[in-house]
Formats: sequence, C-alpha cells, structure tokens
Amino acid sequence: MSIWIKIKPFDTLFFRTARPFSMGMDSWAEVVFPPYPSTIYGAIRSFLIFRKGKLSDFLKGKLKDEAVGTPDEKGTLRLKGPFILINNKPIFKTPMDLVKIKGKGKAKPLERIKKPSFVVSNYKLSDILVWKEKEEAESADGWMSYDDFISYIKCDGKEYSLLDLNKDKLLSEEPKIGIKRNRLTLTSEEGMLYRVNMIRLNESVSIGVEIDGVNEFPENGVIQLGGEGKGAFFERIEDPLKELKNIEFKFKNGVFKLYLATPAIFEKGWIPKWIDENFEGEKDGVKVKLIACAIERHVPIGGWDLAKNKEKPLRKAIPAGSVYYFQIKGNSTPEKIKEVFHLKSISEFNSEEGFGLSILGETKVGG
Repeated sequence: MSIWIKIKPFDTLFFRTARPFSMGMDSWAEVVFPPYPSTIYGAIRSFLIFRKGKLSDFLKGKLKDEAVGTPDEKGTLRLKGPFILINNKPIFKTPMDLVKIKGKGKAKPLERIKKPSFVVSNYKLSDILVWKEKEEAESADGWMSYDDFISYIKCDGKEYSLLDLNKDKLLSEEPKIGIKRNRLTLTSEEGMLYRVNMIRLNESVSIGVEIDGVNEFPENGVIQLGGEGKGAFFERIEDPLKELKNIEFKFKNGVFKLYLATPAIFEKGWIPKWIDENFEGEKDGVKVKLIACAIERHVPIGGWDLAKNKEKPLRKAIPAGSVYYFQIKGNSTPEKIKEVFHLKSISEFNSEEGFGLSILGETKVGG
C-alpha cells in the first residue's frame, strides 16, 4: 500500500543541477527546484537505512532490509514524484504544447494539424503543433495549479492561468558566498570562491512524494535533504492526486497525449525504445503511433552514489512538461490505455526513483 508524505525544510535548501561545476573555474553553481527524483529517493532511502542501523553496516552488507536493498542492488522502494505542493495541492510544470499570451499571465493550447507538404525540416512526425491566433505568443514557462491542470488533461479549457514561483512569492532565492577549504589545514584556498542560490520555501509550499514498497514508514519524522544535508520535517498526508487518478478517459478522436510530470530517460534519446523507426510501437499490449510532440532540449541527470561512493553516470533526460501525442492503433480501450500509461513511470532508467512519471490527457476532437 502506497503512502504520501509532504516534506517541509527547516531552513534554506540547495539542489544543484548536474551541469559541470568546478570551484576555481566557475564561480556560480546552477540550482534546480523542484529537486530531481533521484535526490528525494536518495534522501528517503538513506532515512530508511539509518532507521535500521549504521551506514557502515549497510555498505558491508550486514544491514538486511527489503525496501533499501543492498549497496549493489536497490530494494522494493518505489517513488512517484516529487511534486511541489501548495497547501497540500500539487502544481505542475506548464505543458510544452501551451504558449503564453504576451503581456498576460495566461496560456493557451497550440493546435495540432497535419504537417504541410511544403514544410522542410528534420522533424519527421506526421503532425505539427502550431499557433493560429492573432495574439502574440511566447514560450509558456511556469507552473499550473491543480485545478487548471485537471482542466488541461480533460481538454475542456480555452486558457489557463500560470504561476511563477518567484514572482508569486512561492519561494525566494538567497545568494550564498562560499570558499573551498583545505581539509587538512582548514584554511581557505586561493581562487576557490563560489556562489550558490539557496532556496527558501513559502510557508504554504512543501515537497510531496508518493512512497511504495515499504512495509513500515513513520507518520512523521526528520530527513536530511539537499546539497548540504539540512534537516527537513516530513509527515503523512492524504493522497493529493485522487481526482487526477479517477479521471475517466474517452479518446473520442483516437488520439491521446502523454505529459511528463518528471524528467524521463530513454535509451534512444527523445523517444522510448518501444517506438520503432516508423514511430509505431506497442507497450504492454497497447499499440500506438507517435504523431506529434512538444519537447525541449535535454537536461543532464547525475548525482552521487552514496553506496558506491562515486558519481552516478551522467544521462540525458527529457524535461518535465514535455508532451507526446499518440494515435491509437488496434482496439485498445481507454481503460487499458489508462492502466498502462496513467501515472506510471515510463522512464527506461531509474523509473523506481520516480523518473518519467506520465499522465494521460485528452486531445481536441478533430485536431
């Protein structure tokens, strides 16, 4: 049985991207929020390890726990998320098939059409997403409220409000200056000055995650989180995705879309390995054809492997907010499609950590 927790830091937090940063060569470390799934997975796995015993015992294979596994193999622990929560309700990265109307805090959907024959590009899918309105539009960076996101998934809204984490004062960034010290003499090293932006969350904001594969998990407690291992309080909450989980889909035009709530890592780069060179494929009995997509450039995912005491392999991930349009082939029912894709981690690497969490969506009939 899965549980939900929300995590509220006691102080500022620091989550660094996987882009290279070397003190002495760079002076500014890039930060990311929300943290990548691997960060939260590592924090929760470490918490479970320390509940059972010492890290040294775990590394020597003396600590037996089904959920955390071994230094060489992960256990049954599975996550969905993380999500940014506002008053215990999740918000979502703005889908990339929406555009922002210039001068307004509103977003509208692009229209899907057949790719015209005169279009010359390396884009090989059959359909394209275009903006046909008279209003000037731009990239819709930002976030959507839970209610607006539900409307987007149901495809029953004409425009959606956008949230800006900084401008709407959901969080603030506090610069911190640091300098590398010599571990032996404890003196600062010349030319090793650096600067990072620490993240402070508004009182109403927390980090939410769904946990599965753990037999015992406390009602509340404290975990270490972020680049400096600061303390954060967690407590169990009711499932905030109930309405999203209970949506009934129809797919009347034979097309559905997949929205990525968290970054996904695929072997073939931007498409899953079960999609062939003709953009057709089958996943768990559901046959589809990829006909359009709205994605941005990859984000690097790395991190530190505490168990093996070394850096994790650096991988390229499709960012959260990316959207794929699939035409249904065969006779798969909406119920079957929902079972295979809705709120499932489709990443081909580290799906147990929460990467590649996909959410189904309806599309406009006739386009």
